[in-house]
Amino acid sequence: MLQSMINVKLMCKKGSNACKSISENTEIVRYRGGKKHQNVDFLINYGLAGLKKDRYYRLFPSAKKIPTVNRNVGYSKFYAVNKAIRAGIKAPKSVLSLPKSENPRNWIEKKVHSIGGKGIRQAKGRIRIKGKYYQKMIKDRAYELRVHAFLWMGNWAVHKRMGEKNTIAWNFSNGGHFQTVHNPNRSKIFREAQEVSKKVLNLFNMSFGAIDFIVSNNGSLYFIEVNSAPGFSGLSDSIYYEAFTAFTRLSKRKASSYAV
Repeated sequence: MLQSMINVKLMCKKGSNACKSISENTEIVRYRGGKKHQNVDFLINYGLAGLKKDRYYRLFPSAKKIPTVNRNVGYSKFYAVNKAIRAGIKAPKSVLSLPKSENPRNWIEKKVHSIGGKGIRQAKGRIRIKGKYYQKMIKDRAYELRVHAFLWMGNWAVHKRMGEKNTIAWNFSNGGHFQTVHNPNRSKIFREAQEVSKKVLNLFNMSFGAIDFIVSNNGSLYFIEVNSAPGFSGLSDSIYYEAFTAFTRLSKRKASSYAV
């Protein structure tokens, strides 16, 4: 006998194209409170954090009482990478200011909160910069990886990200491009990336996310960030439609293990 489908709604930032796309391509529409949204079993939080989440709860106070997947997200990139390092996950050294012994040319500047790789550039100084941090450059970068991880799914999608060798960041805004990795479980480095991704999700009490890595020429894997609201590309949107639809097919008991 098939399990009855649970009632799942979406909470996200106003104007989010990804959330609009999810609503249009799945049965998961945005939560708006009121009588039409009574008896909701679970919410999926697509990257709503900080003051925007606070405003959302003021607008829809009933949402606070509903078990939510990824309820507590929004860690800064600097905090996330250093927490990962303390947990034994390999990542580039990241600091708020550089000692005199360090050459800035070996470091990059990154925004504490950034979208799409904007604001990443070669470090020019050593002093603390408001809203930024320094990260050690992985000079022998071969390519980058993104793992689309969902704890309730058996198989995860893995994408390679590449770009011009002399470009610091390979995000779309910097001319980078993704390639789908077919049969990722057949390769040691891709299996390792998925294993580390699971550790990252558990570390931040998340049930899904897009986890980014740098892979060096000698096969070393470096965690660089976890995204709770990744922007969609032609390669990734269907991954999220499928995963979130699969969540609605879980039993209420099973789904509860992925929500707080």
